[in-house]
Amino acid sequence: GFYTADHGKTFALSADVDIAGGNEATATPLSNNKLMMNFRNQRGDIKQRIVATSSDGGASWDTAYFDANLPDPVCQGSILRIGTKNGKAVLAFCNNADTRQRNNLTVRISDDEGKSWKKQYVIAAAPAGKESSYSAYSDLVQINKSELGILYEKDNYERIVFATIDIK
Repeated sequence: GFYTADHGKTFALSADVDIAGGNEATATPLSNNKLMMNFRNQRGDIKQRIVATSSDGGASWDTAYFDANLPDPVCQGSILRIGTKNGKAVLAFCNNADTRQRNNLTVRISDDEGKSWKKQYVIAAAPAGKESSYSAYSDLVQINKSELGILYEKDNYERIVFATIDIK
């Protein structure tokens, strides 16, 4: 990934993450000046998100691992810091929570910087009698303290939809 230490005047390329195959990554700040990057696993051999953390602003990566709590069918996802609780970053994460296909678009909330994801909200599930909801790429925006917006592809890439959820 690219990072900047001077508010965008210059950029540098970070060190590689120790797990091959990650792409379409998004990053979010954690507490204590740490950074988390969340990747899809393009190789598809492990159907989980790749997570890496950095304590130097993204120049290098302290840890990298597959997160078993974040199943993924090899699709883009999005992560966003939405607040702080007990000194820890509260995170929202959105992806297709399915290991076989782009289905079951879900927003998860973590109040412990991604160690666990205790709340989840299904945004697009397969309708009754259908195998898939065909949701795809998504992005998150915080509307206010209790509401998130989700922009995502739906119906086999035929529509782009904006939905909101109350997370309190």
